[in-house]
Amino acid sequence: MMSSRFLSRCFQIPSSTVRRVAQHQLVTSASYTTSSIPPQKVGHSGHLSAETLRNQHDVPEPQGAPGITHAQKYLFDLNGYIVLKNVFSPAEVQSANEAVDHHTPTEMHERKSQLRTSGLYGRESKALAGDGNTGRFDMGGMLGWDSPHNSTFRRVLAHPTLAPILNELLGVGYRLDHSPLLIAQEQGSEGHTLHGGAITEAGEPAWPLAYEFRHGRMRNQLLTVCLQLTPANAGDGGFCAVPGSHKSNYSIPPALADLADEELAQVVRQPVAMPGDVLIFSEATLHGTLPWTAAHQRRTVIYRFAPAGSAYGRGYLAANRGAEALWPETTLEGMTEDQRAVMLPPYHPRMNRPYLDGEGQVVKAKAREPFKVEFDEKVFGTRYF
Repeated sequence: MMSSRFLSRCFQIPSSTVRRVAQHQLVTSASYTTSSIPPQKVGHSGHLSAETLRNQHDVPEPQGAPGITHAQKYLFDLNGYIVLKNVFSPAEVQSANEAVDHHTPTEMHERKSQLRTSGLYGRESKALAGDGNTGRFDMGGMLGWDSPHNSTFRRVLAHPTLAPILNELLGVGYRLDHSPLLIAQEQGSEGHTLHGGAITEAGEPAWPLAYEFRHGRMRNQLLTVCLQLTPANAGDGGFCAVPGSHKSNYSIPPALADLADEELAQVVRQPVAMPGDVLIFSEATLHGTLPWTAAHQRRTVIYRFAPAGSAYGRGYLAANRGAEALWPETTLEGMTEDQRAVMLPPYHPRMNRPYLDGEGQVVKAKAREPFKVEFDEKVFGTRYF
């Protein structure tokens, strides 16, 4: 600090005045430190803590238990996917399978002819063709089924085991981006060309699928959650991925996407998943499907989630009810408040967005300041810009 004598000499200020100002500043500073900043808000080095500096524009910190272990973080960052064991009980899996059985005669559709998935991009893959005839089977609409058929499928949205992990990988306020899809395969069903990845075959960054690690945190632009309803043992086929490819810097060799090169194919892995397990992977991870070899039917339900302010799909826009409408009424009817929070359209948490805590329970949005809302109504004619 500059001395009172120095200030007095340089600026021709009486030294007594300088001393009085300095004493006042010391008192004011001490008063501010003890009364304006609670002790628990000050970091170990005397600086303001992150909690104190957090403001209305920042994304809220996740509340509740962390829910994701260090080992799980390591494995996801390393491989681009993780398998969570026994997330759903045998009773929940049985209920889901009974619901699928009930709806199969009218709602299960086989992909044939141009819809086959083993020959994408104009290339036929012998390694992925299966028996050359049986296609993949798809079913949607599970969230809109009558109760109790919809219950297990809806639980994925705000499950207490999954919510904190999705908060970690997507940020708070995560949202359902695609309508859930049941993928089924019979013995001999074809696989699916490997796709996704951090870089396209053309060498372009796949920004809408991006994975990144920055400032000690992982973020995914699009994350897939797979609920397993039947066993996928080693060698059965089904979901496969190239571990670590979510961080790749080079374009995908077409021979790898088609499993046409034996050496390249050695890097492809098929994770084992049992009924009730949940597999989570980044869409930036190169992934696909191997032909199904087991005698029983493969059943996997996939959900794609996105950060609060991001959208890839447009399933949340019910086209038959106009551009302003959200998911179909049957999808939302009877959902809990926790589940409905995940079904909101894309917008930032600061715009009064509720989100889920570490227990999968909804946290009410922190109200935006009324004076800002009133001003936006004057400028834009609506409550939000």
